[in-house]
Amino acid sequence: MGMKDALDRLVAARGDGDSERFRHRSVAEQLRRWVISGQFVGGTKLPALREIASQLKVSTTTVRRALRTLANEGHVHQISRLGAFVGGPQRRGRVARMVAFAAGDLSYALDMGIAHGIQAACNERGLDLQIFDAHVDPDRELRNFQCLSEGGLRGAIILPIGSPDSVDLLFRLHVTGFPLVLVDRPVPGLTADLVQSDHEKGAYIATRYLIGKEHRRILALVPPARLVSPILARIHGYERALSEAGIHPAPEWKIAVDPTTVNNDLRMQGYFAILPVLKQVELPIAIFALRDYLGWGVYRACQELGLRIPQDVSVLGFDDSDVSRAMLPPMTVVAQRNERIGQQALNLLEQHFDNGVQDGSDRVFSHVLIDLDLIERESVADLRART
Repeated sequence: MGMKDALDRLVAARGDGDSERFRHRSVAEQLRRWVISGQFVGGTKLPALREIASQLKVSTTTVRRALRTLANEGHVHQISRLGAFVGGPQRRGRVARMVAFAAGDLSYALDMGIAHGIQAACNERGLDLQIFDAHVDPDRELRNFQCLSEGGLRGAIILPIGSPDSVDLLFRLHVTGFPLVLVDRPVPGLTADLVQSDHEKGAYIATRYLIGKEHRRILALVPPARLVSPILARIHGYERALSEAGIHPAPEWKIAVDPTTVNNDLRMQGYFAILPVLKQVELPIAIFALRDYLGWGVYRACQELGLRIPQDVSVLGFDDSDVSRAMLPPMTVVAQRNERIGQQALNLLEQHFDNGVQDGSDRVFSHVLIDLDLIERESVADLRART
């Protein structure tokens, strides 16, 4: 239904007998019915205050009071200097309690750990959690984001894959005032609350650890950096640690993984990227896998070539999935505090509920960095014992 047609119907439904004192209630009630039923599309910008008042033949004060009532109920989002936007269809009784987590792929330890943290925090606060899993599929992620504004949700925590269409929709959700918090990955140009690990610091700590074991040739196995990705920060931390130690890496030390070799299989991507390098590199060598699944590929390549871990090849991974613990020998890693990320993200989302919708120029958005932990296992050789 068009906005003008809806307002014309509202004029007919309201009647002229209401006093000014109670008129805003009838205006709010009819708008509320149409928002709940979906006759007003979620995200639609309402006409200007004076235009609504003129068409309904009421004062702007009456319209303002009606919109304030709907905003308090979550049916309308009012943004300073932008106007009022219609929320998605709401479910009575549940909307005040339902939040969402839009994950990139719950098969990854990061996404699942964050989900656990959000769920635990929701349980403590009496909130319900709805989970959307994109399975690293841009089309599915787009559909998930479309559901966020249509499902009667109070807000969402989002771990984006970063496909262009999905990013565009995130911007549109944000401008309507839909409460959202990003986790792990910032979206370029989108000023929103963000909770993520200190990826640069984590890579710095990992590289310094290898240097402390007297490794002077440290290769980095690098997955592709998407539109939204922490990989560039990890590269900066790796490079900074080498520079501070007076180590000048050759360009070929950074080994780029080709995602087209085996789609969505980081283990095999790491295997194909490192295999030709290990055939010709001087040993011993250290390899910093910027994803621990890539490190799994290094293990496979070493097994095929008869190389020993850690005697010939030391391996250090980023993230602490079940894979890194199950390898023989178990892989030394820098581990993210995934559950803590989820808990902190829900804390920020609740601030949206407490403070209401604010214009971006008026609100200070938070960027929370969570520390990481170096977990020492058996995949890194101490070369100091060989000197």
